[in-house]
Amino acid sequence: MLFTFISGFLFFIALVCLGTTLIIHCRGFYHLLAQPLKIISESGLTKEVVLRNYDHLIEYCSPFYRGSLSFPDFPSSPSALSHFAETKTLFSYLSLGVPVCFFAGVLLIALKVWGRGKRCLKSRLQIPANLPAEFSRTLHFTARLCVIVPFACLLLFLFDFHSAFYRMHHILFDNNDWIFDAATDPVITILPERYFLCCGMGIILFLLLAAAVLSHLQNHLSKPVPCAARQKNVFSVHS
Repeated sequence: MLFTFISGFLFFIALVCLGTTLIIHCRGFYHLLAQPLKIISESGLTKEVVLRNYDHLIEYCSPFYRGSLSFPDFPSSPSALSHFAETKTLFSYLSLGVPVCFFAGVLLIALKVWGRGKRCLKSRLQIPANLPAEFSRTLHFTARLCVIVPFACLLLFLFDFHSAFYRMHHILFDNNDWIFDAATDPVITILPERYFLCCGMGIILFLLLAAAVLSHLQNHLSKPVPCAARQKNVFSVHS
């Protein structure tokens, strides 16, 4: 049960990292919302200027970008550049968290099934048949997390996103560099809080879709293995 909990939680963290990475680095998501959220009209800038500088920021935050940050049309204070450097590091950790958490979860499942087979010859012969069942239990737990946690976050966002947004920054960053002054860092005018609310909602939707996919996979893996297939697996391992 403990292995199932840990591996399921690792899969969930991998999905959170994946969803966050996809939403943040999807420039089309921002391009689609810039007009409806009135980012362009309230910034007092042209659409071309807004999108050009946002795209430059996202390119800088990519883990594959090695240059320094310099906006095409905006000045930047040292504190703002420091914050974006920390954000870039955070996004790099998120990208790395996807394969690390996923393969760690798979490894735990394999170790659990192998360890059970090591203790008993009968279980050892059934290792190939036990793997799908163990994956099914883990995916079931992950799917439940992908529903429970997003709904809890949704209630929090709807109740008071402003406080949640500030608290998240205090947790992730150990300084106040993330508090921008539009006079010295006009980039903040194209990054309003309501856009990050939409990002949060996008991540929630991604996790709910992931829950549906995982439930389908779990149902498929939980189907009984035909007797002939079980005998074939046992014979293969025994030989």
